[in-house]
Amino acid sequence: MTTLHPLRYRGYREQAVRAGPETVHLDVTNACNLDCVTCWNYAPTLDAPKSVTWKRQRIDPKVFHRVLNEVVAAGAERIVLSGGGEPFTHPDIERFLAAVKARGLRLTVITNGTLCDYGRLRELRVDQVLLNTCAGTPETYAAYHPNQPKETFHRLVEGCRVLQGVTAVNMVQVINGLTAHDLVRMVDVAAEVGARVSFKVGDLPQGTRHFALTGAQKTELLGTLIPAARKRARTLEVRTNVDAFERQLKGEPAHLPPCFAGYLYSRVAVDGRVFFCCAHLEVGHVDDGTFDDVWRGPRYEAMRQTLHQGGTFTACERCGKHDMNVAAEKEYARLVDEGALE
Repeated sequence: MTTLHPLRYRGYREQAVRAGPETVHLDVTNACNLDCVTCWNYAPTLDAPKSVTWKRQRIDPKVFHRVLNEVVAAGAERIVLSGGGEPFTHPDIERFLAAVKARGLRLTVITNGTLCDYGRLRELRVDQVLLNTCAGTPETYAAYHPNQPKETFHRLVEGCRVLQGVTAVNMVQVINGLTAHDLVRMVDVAAEVGARVSFKVGDLPQGTRHFALTGAQKTELLGTLIPAARKRARTLEVRTNVDAFERQLKGEPAHLPPCFAGYLYSRVAVDGRVFFCCAHLEVGHVDDGTFDDVWRGPRYEAMRQTLHQGGTFTACERCGKHDMNVAAEKEYARLVDEGALE
């Protein structure tokens, strides 16, 4: 595959798209088999639960393969598969995975891991799994996922072992009043299976506020647990984002780097809407033409120019592509220094 890497950054510099996105994120279903207690879509105590119609939405296989062909034609090099629910509830998910890898693309899957055939993921050589774990012990796992027994946690850990050496695993750990005490143990579990661990202060949709961190828990995290987790990660050589998590917990304003999303990333929802980034800023629909038509269309371009001119959107305050943009800012500076964008 010929990379379009420099062209994307040249487009950013010239404020004119020169290539398709590097990464396209495809949501394949809204259905889920879990009831995580702070989930925006499936928490048992939500004040405003999602409708049955919404929960049943899943992408038509014909639409998936058409969009996949179109994003490949536009120059995409990496695909992320996820959904408003669990992607492995889609009956065609393994065919989707195989289709992505057959095109020589890098593939990331965001999953709760409970329905995966880990041997098949290894066989397909899926590049990365973002595993929504939210626990460091079987007891916490069962508390956070009320419809699951403690044994599920052990199955996830064993699944990660199967992937070692082939697929990079990032254990995503939502930290709230229910999970905070597991922080150090979360590092230990990641070390056991050769995974990375990412912490984040959990969202609390209406109806789940009783899971908020208490003042005492925040004090313990900042004073004891975070320093202990940082030390353990260094000792065990586990990659973490503990420094960024600490800043988030302290409420320190994050460095807001330039936004490269309009040149590196796009997301397609299960209903065909195209989003500028993971914040669901809508810029078109897959039925508006080819993906490239949407990518280069007026709504997308208007969003890019708003950001180039210093504008922001409410969603920017909690940017879900912050790490991507930080890395892109450094890469852009390198390319400029080397004269690679001339």
